[in-house]
This record gives sequence, C-alpha cells and structure tokens, in this order.
Amino acid sequence: MLKSPILAAILIAATSIQGLQAADEAQATFSYDIFAEGNDIGDMQVQIIQEPQGGYQILETTTIQKSSDWDGINLKSTANELYSLENSLISADKKTVDQTKAYWSKIDSSGADLWMSFSEIKNLSEKEESELLGFSIAVLDNFIPQAGQVLGLSQLLFSDTKATPTSLRLPKNSHHTTLANLPKYWSTNRQTLPAEIRLLDIETTSITQMKTEDLGRKVRTLGGNEVSTNHYTLTSEKRAPLNIWLAVDENDIPYIFELQIANSNGLFTIKHKI
Repeated sequence: MLKSPILAAILIAATSIQGLQAADEAQATFSYDIFAEGNDIGDMQVQIIQEPQGGYQILETTTIQKSSDWDGINLKSTANELYSLENSLISADKKTVDQTKAYWSKIDSSGADLWMSFSEIKNLSEKEESELLGFSIAVLDNFIPQAGQVLGLSQLLFSDTKATPTSLRLPKNSHHTTLANLPKYWSTNRQTLPAEIRLLDIETTSITQMKTEDLGRKVRTLGGNEVSTNHYTLTSEKRAPLNIWLAVDENDIPYIFELQIANSNGLFTIKHKI
C-alpha cells in the first residue's frame, strides 16, 4: 500500500489517464520556458492529440522549480482536457504536486452541465488507491485549501491565491473556453476573439469574464525564423492584464507563442521554444 500522498500523486500523474495516448501519436507538441523576472524557473509542454472517433485532447505538463525569488514554490502538474468533434469540453483532469501536498481538479459532463470537483490527495486507503489507479474517484474528501496557498500555474499567473477551489455544477454554456484551449477557440472563430470572453480555470474550478483587445499582427522570431502572431490583451476588474500571442504552425495547428503578465509577483512569462 502506498504510504505517501506525494508518491501516490506522482504515480497518478505519471500513469496514463483515460484516453491518454503515447507522445509519438501527438498531432503537435509545443515546448515552453517559464520565466519570472527574466529568470528561467521552469518548463511546460503541450501536446495536441486527435481522437480516432473525432475530437481531440490537450495534454499539458508543467514543472516550476524553487528559486530564491520564488521561495517555497516547487510545482509539478499534469493536465488533460478532452474535447468533442464540435470543440465542446467533455472532461478535464489536473493533478498538481506542491512539495508537501497534492491536489486534484476534475471536470465531467452531465447532460447540459459540467460537474467540477477539487480535493487534496491525503491519506489513501488500499481501496482508494485501487480506485484512483482505475480513475473512478472524482473527489477524495472535502478539503478546501486555506486562502494564500498556491495551488498551481494559474494562481501564479493571476496572483489570485484567495480564489479557493471548490466543487460545483455549471451549465456548459457558462464559459467560452479554457486558457489551454484558447488557440483552438481562436482558430475556429476565424482567428478572432469576442470583445468579452469567459475563461474556465480547471485548477481553481472558477470562471473569469475578461475583456479582450486585438493589438494586431506581430512578427516574432523563433530559432532565427520569423513567426507571424496575433497579439491580444485580456483584462478583468480584479486581475492584471494578460498579454498573449497566438500563432499557427506549418501544419495549421494553432498554439500559444507567448503569454505574459505582470502582477504582484513580478513579470511572469511563458515563451515557446524549439
């Protein structure tokens, strides 16, 4: 029996989740560096996988290492978002390990609604471990983290540690997209974003309404090559503006080229790399 919740979380994160396919089957893979105040603090990889029956998955792995400027933060997370042929969210799963704790956010479809649940992975019984490895548990307990705890990348991005995750039920039409799926949403809408957009955050099980501003096309460089991007800012009343550059690769796969935000933690950047 697994004695450590962290070992259990790492095992869960490393194990194939429902529908997960091998990396060599990915339609596209994008790698990123993560910077805080110009210092490289981590890495992220995003894979787009086409489903045989139609639809697609977005698989994301993130590692943020502890540094002097980010004392006490050492995050590892895996995320999976499954979408239908019509680009509708079917399910999502995110697991985050933060040094001594592990968290699990999960979304499932139920008719016209999405069921969103959040829990801390703590002491696991043999039965719970078996069910976890079978991916049949949605909520392990009713633990809600205290305000001020950093749970993952989105809270670092938005400096919103008071947004305590919870379990809730929401209509499917209550959001437009997630941040991970924003490039696909942008592409299917003829490479445009609406004036206002509702972003679903799987990590904090919340929805944020944001205003968008199209700043036009910008030519960026990657490995000595020019890349045409579309630059947008996303703003809300309680969050710092989020700058995002969207692009399309040589196979017409949309992706985030760069994401940047300046909040109380300083300048935070996620940038595509070769």
